[in-house]
Amino acid sequence: MIHKEQYARVKQLASAPSTPEKIYTIKTGENAGMKRKDSAKPERVGLLPVSEKTIWTWVKQGKFPQPIKMSENFTVWRMSEVQAWIDA
Repeated sequence: MIHKEQYARVKQLASAPSTPEKIYTIKTGENAGMKRKDSAKPERVGLLPVSEKTIWTWVKQGKFPQPIKMSENFTVWRMSEVQAWIDA
């Protein structure tokens, strides 16, 4: 039997509170005075009860498993390493 490694992105690991829709007025630059809308985001319950920023801080401090950079904008963690970290 072949065991296939599982991977997770930071959004699957971290939790985040819901945020309401926000409308901003751009204050400077060529788009000054224009409106920008940030859509509402639902609550996200990840594997860990911490934010993405906390996970990245732990990585830099050596307190969390190192991620694998698949490409410039795609970083993952081996689920086996994350589970071993949780169990420890």
